Amino acid sequence: MPHWKGALAMLLTDRIQATAFSAGEQTAVDYIMEQKENIRNMTVKEIAGACYCAPSTLIRVAHKLGFEGWNALKESFLEEMEYLACQDCGQDANVPFEAGETPVGIGETIAALQSESIEDTCSMLDALQLHKATVILKNARIIYLLTLAPNRELAGMFQAEMLRIGRTVVIADQPLYTALIMDPQDCAIILSYSGETDSMVEAGQLLNERKIPFIAISNIGDTSLSRLAQASLKMCTREKLYSKIGSFSSAVSAFYLLYVLYACLFERDYERNFARKVEISRQVERVRTTTTSLIQEEPDPEESPDQ
Repeated sequence: MPHWKGALAMLLTDRIQATAFSAGEQTAVDYIMEQKENIRNMTVKEIAGACYCAPSTLIRVAHKLGFEGWNALKESFLEEMEYLACQDCGQDANVPFEAGETPVGIGETIAALQSESIEDTCSMLDALQLHKATVILKNARIIYLLTLAPNRELAGMFQAEMLRIGRTVVIADQPLYTALIMDPQDCAIILSYSGETDSMVEAGQLLNERKIPFIAISNIGDTSLSRLAQASLKMCTREKLYSKIGSFSSAVSAFYLLYVLYACLFERDYERNFARKVEISRQVERVRTTTTSLIQEEPDPEESPDQ
């Protein structure tokens, strides 16, 4: 097993830096890192020729980095290069505005940053992982959402939407205890930006031992949490852990992914869920009034005007 397994969350480029290679392998790695996207249309023989090494050298590099073969490594490397290139343009997620900016200017900057973050998150959606996550949620008796304090408000909005379609979501900030009391018919969503918080990773290990499926939502890196999960979704990864003004990017990314999961589950029984949600909302919110025509509901034909 490569020595980086179980270490802090790593991008592939970080993993390459942390791996010990032979002299020949290092020459090939240096060439790949220098050429970046230029290797896209090169065959393994062409890259080996440019590095003055054998094709088998590149295969050994792939194996050391945890890939089955060169093609898998190349695909992952190019995807990461494309993602990182996008981070050099657009808003700075950590310090999106400076002192002295106008309130309207700040509002425009935050709007641009959050729009970019959602687009970024959307671009990383994987059809297979999203399908697996939806099936896990559909089959679950109770859905436990394990996350820490900063994400509780986001989790609460997800919980409220799920309740309206008859699904029970329990928000838990004691991950280890929760993992031990869950039933095999339940499932979990573990939301952790770093993907390496000790209690969350240990909870994931416990869930696997108890054969309880869970969905990981974490950063783009090869996190301990994503490796343990039965389905993994990637958040926009632009923010430092703490050297930032606020969680403008990661919060909207997490919010978006939770709502995508809700929408995918909703679609599985669309007509029933739509009817149920409208009826429940009508019963609960029937006393609310508005003078704004854009949000005004049509009168209920079953109710008389005097009611």
